[in-house]
Formats: sequence, structure tokens, C-alpha cells
Amino acid sequence: MAAVAPQQAVLYDDRFLESFTGPNILRDPKTAVVELVANAWDAGATKVSIIWPDESAGICFSIEDNGHGMSEDVFSRIWRTLAYDRTKAQGEFALFPDDLALPPRVAFGRNGKGRFAGFCFGDEYFVETWRDGKSVTFKVSRGGGEQPFRLDKQDEAQKSGHGTRVYVESARRTTLPEVVAKAEIGMRFLTEPTFSVTLNGYLIKFSDIPEAHIDETTKKIDGLGDVKIIAIDTLNTDKTTSLHGVAWHVNNRLVGDCSWKYGEDNLLDGRYKAAKRFIFIVKSDFLANAVLPDWTGFNTDNDDYKKTLEVVLEFIKETVLKISKSERDETFNELKRVNREKISKMSMIGVEKWEKFIHSVQADCPTIKDRDLHQLAGILANLEVSQNQYALLHKLSEMQPGQLDELHTVLDEWTLDMAKIVLDELKNRLSLLSKLKEKVFDAGADEVQELQPLFHQGLWIFGPEYETIEFTSNQGMTKVIQQLFQADELGSRNRPDFAILPDSTVGLYYYPHYDEEGGEYGAARLTIVELKRSGIAIGEDQKAQCWKYIKELYSKGLINESSKVTCFVLGSTIESQETHARKEKDDRVVIKPLDYNNVITRATTRLHRLYDRVKNAPFLNKREIEEFIQRSEEFDKPQPSLFDITELK
Repeated sequence: MAAVAPQQAVLYDDRFLESFTGPNILRDPKTAVVELVANAWDAGATKVSIIWPDESAGICFSIEDNGHGMSEDVFSRIWRTLAYDRTKAQGEFALFPDDLALPPRVAFGRNGKGRFAGFCFGDEYFVETWRDGKSVTFKVSRGGGEQPFRLDKQDEAQKSGHGTRVYVESARRTTLPEVVAKAEIGMRFLTEPTFSVTLNGYLIKFSDIPEAHIDETTKKIDGLGDVKIIAIDTLNTDKTTSLHGVAWHVNNRLVGDCSWKYGEDNLLDGRYKAAKRFIFIVKSDFLANAVLPDWTGFNTDNDDYKKTLEVVLEFIKETVLKISKSERDETFNELKRVNREKISKMSMIGVEKWEKFIHSVQADCPTIKDRDLHQLAGILANLEVSQNQYALLHKLSEMQPGQLDELHTVLDEWTLDMAKIVLDELKNRLSLLSKLKEKVFDAGADEVQELQPLFHQGLWIFGPEYETIEFTSNQGMTKVIQQLFQADELGSRNRPDFAILPDSTVGLYYYPHYDEEGGEYGAARLTIVELKRSGIAIGEDQKAQCWKYIKELYSKGLINESSKVTCFVLGSTIESQETHARKEKDDRVVIKPLDYNNVITRATTRLHRLYDRVKNAPFLNKREIEEFIQRSEEFDKPQPSLFDITELK
């Protein structure tokens, strides 16, 4: 038996942690301290105390919170699990200690990388965590080889309360001043009044945020009072939108979460830089009566809330637009670059309208996604250079919301070219059916000039085989029948596709045989459509007449024994004993009598009764056709600017 090779451990390079967490957590003290405060936030803490390693505080770094703390087993499991999925393990909300009854708080962490932020201040750090009367301390140090980092238990002791302390005994000197650290923490964590952070014994307040980052304003709400709005711009965009958005404070308590959520919509798309950069704190104590009992939000039907929300949203829009102008300009320039070919074909007025509209959309629809804005810019550019220009938008503006949804579904499932092919074919067939209904029962209709051309287009009425085989007329066959019945030569010159007989007209449509070399030799299929004049009932004589000129075609060699021939004899009535088909040549020749009612029924059935459902379509209704033409003529006049279209439903 072959020996089993011993298992070999996975090896880790010294750079593994930096590759895993990203360089900022391990190198940038601003990012590191925010991550550590966020861990305290997720632990349900209400108080965080930081000792910052500057000259006044010595060389120690420490951050301590009064969160729920961890047992030894829980700490060991979490810290040893790389890519720890906090949301899966603990949920999306912070876990509060049992003695702290606070409203739900959305957790900051997601992937467990923030725990390594202690390495930013030293190659090893200590974690003391306590709960249920017992504390435990671990040393966490950088590793390599078979371990990316090490956990070594240092001590355990009796300790009351709950919390966690992360500290570095010999912290490396940081280049981040204490004042900047306070500003970075204040900009992100002052949204929750019940969460306080002290740094070197100093409670961080709004006044610690530099003027360049903060703007405070007071708005008067008629009949209610003043609402204070604090706008915070972190300048640098964070990784996520956590703790960004709008935080509503009522009686020094947070209502719901700090987020961009507004009902079912977002005030800002989370993928925008602005959504990861701005924080708005709204202090409105007079809205206490609008707060839901569990403080998860407001009663959106409350009139006071509606009135306040309108003012707040307008201020937020103005602020974001003012500060994010460079970002919007960057997007606008990219749109011009992508559409430069279309823009080059526009008039100067067209370019001006296009640019003005894009700027308007950016200002009025701050939540629009980049992908949608790119598509909209392309559509508008196409409209400017198209022949009909904004007439299409007029049509869209007349649609109801449900119709717009249906149009979207159609465009999802069909290309425009394919839909036009299908609709054109349906239009032609429906128009043909409409004309047949009008002409076949008209005693004054001319078979040659009016009826035969319709049936020339309508062979599909007689069966599915005519959908796939291209039938053409054969003047040689027509001439034989004309000579056989001494037909009117004048008429034949006017209508060479038809044989014009004393009591009828005959149209012949054939599909040829081809040999292996592609040469034509005789007819594979021949279809004859004979239209009897009004008042002539189809009987045995009429069938026999049809068989007579079929035999003549055999004798002239125009069809052979392998040819399949179908003759449709159409008239206003059929003798009661002659409704059956006559068959010859071992059923290779079939003569079928049909009255015009039957023809119309066949056509309607083959269109799956579609005619009855769309009989009011413009192309089937003369009055609507005229109105349609009038509307089209109006659109031929100079088109209005897009900005003259004041309402799109």
C-alpha cells in the first residue's frame, strides 16, 4: 500500500493581513480609529473612552467601551475567523447589553476586518473583554508562516459590568493630531445622541468639527417653530453609507436610523460619492407627536411631519448640489464624451437644449443612477438628431402609467426591428381582410381590378402551406387558358397575371420543381383561384370547367403527373349538392368550391380572431386615419423644445 503523504500547512506571507484588510486599516490612523469606534457602536455601547498616543498622553493607545463584552469562547471564535460574517452571525443590528434599553441601531461592521485596526498603532495589541462577572485578556500579534496572526491568552479575572478595551502598551507615534482625530470621530458618530466618545478625557462635540466640514442653519416651519439642520461633509468618501444620511433628533433622541432612506425610496443612491460623504442632523423637538411609539420612524401621514420634511429635503438638495458640483460636472463631461458623435450632428440650439436638460435632471433627480442618466442622455441625443424629434415624447406623455409599463415589457421582449416586421405583416393582413369584407359582397366590384389583386396577396387564407412557399404567377399558363377560352386579349395585356374569362377571372400561382443543379423543370405546386361573377352559383359545371383547363395545362406540358394542383372556385353561393371538393389524378388535383362567407371566416380564423380585437385600429378606420394624418401634419411643423413639454405622465 502506497504511503500517504503528510498534510502540509498553508503558509502566510508577512503581507497577508495588509492584502486581506486593505492598507488603510493597518497604516492610516484616521481609518483605524473610526473602525475601532465602529466596533464599540456595534457592541451596543453608549460610552467610548479613547487615550490618544500624542506627547501629552505618553505612548499608550487605548479605546474602551461599555458594550456587551464577550466571553472567552465568543472572543476566540470571532477573532480566529477570517472574513467573519457579522450580519449572518449576529444580525444587521447592534447587540445591546441587557441593562441598556435603547432603540434598534444599525450595525456598522460587515466582514470582521475592523478588529485588526489595533495593528495600526503597534505590531501587537491587547484585548480585554468582560461580561457576566468575568474578564479575559488576549494578546494579538502579527504573524507569518503558518499563522497570519497569533492569539495568546494573558490573564483572566473577576470583573463586574460589561465592555471591551483594546490597547497598545508601546504605541508607535502617530502623525494624526488629536484635533483631527476628534473631528473624524465627531463627523461620523454624533448622529446618535445616546452614543458619546471622549478622547484624552475630552467629550467630542459638534464644535470639534472644523468649519470647512460643518454648516448649521435654522429653518422656520410655519405654525410649528424652528428646525435646526446640521450638515456635515466628511470631504473624503467612506467605504459605505453606514452612519451617513439624515439623522432626525427629537428631544435629544434618534428617531429611526441615520440613513438616506425615505419611505420606499432613497434620497441619494448609495453608489454616489455624496451618499458616503454627507451627514445631516435634523433637530425638531416639536415633532414628538409624529414619532412612532417604538421610535423606529415617523407617522408619515402626520401633517406636521410632512410640512417639516418638505423644508428639510429642499435644504438637503441645495446643499448636496452646491458641494457636489464638481462630481456632477465630471459626470456631465463623461456624458458629452460618450455621445460626442451624436452631438456633432446636432444644431447649436439642439446642443444647448441637450446640455440644459442633462443639467436639469442632475439637479432635480439627485437619486438617478449613473446607468440611467447615461441611457437618458443617449436617448435625448438620438431624439435631437432624429426626424421626428420630440413627437415621440408627446406620444409617451399621452400614455397612462400602466401603458408605459406594458411598453417597457414589449421592448424587453422584442427588438424594435422585429416588432415592426411582425406588426407590418399583421397590418397588411388585417387591411387585406378589411378590404375583402368590403369587396366580395359588392356586386359592382371588378374582379380583375379589385378582387384578384387582393387574393394574389391573400393566398395565406387558403392554408398554412402558403406561409412558407413563395408562389408566383406564370404568364405561360395564363396564356394557355386565355387561348383555350378565347379570352379578351385586351384585358390580358392590362392584367397579364390573370386569365379574364366571360364569367370569371382566373389567377394561377405556381411553385417550380428544381433539379440538382438548380434548374427549373415544371411546376411542383400549382394553385388556381377562380372568382365567379356575382349571381353565378358554383355547381358541377363550374367544377368541370376548372378541370377542363387543368387538363389543357397537362396536355401543354406545363404541369406533369407529379405536380400537385389545387383549384379554389369562389363565388357568392354554392349549390347545396356541390359543397364537396372534386378530386382527380389520385387526389393530386383538388377542386374546392368556397363561398365568400367561407373565405372571410377562414381569413378571420387564421388571424386568430385578431381582426375583431383591433378593428378600431387607425389603419382600419377611415375617420381615425384622417385624424392621424392631421396629427402627423402638425408634427411636420417646427418641433417644440423639450422644455416646453411641461408634463410627462
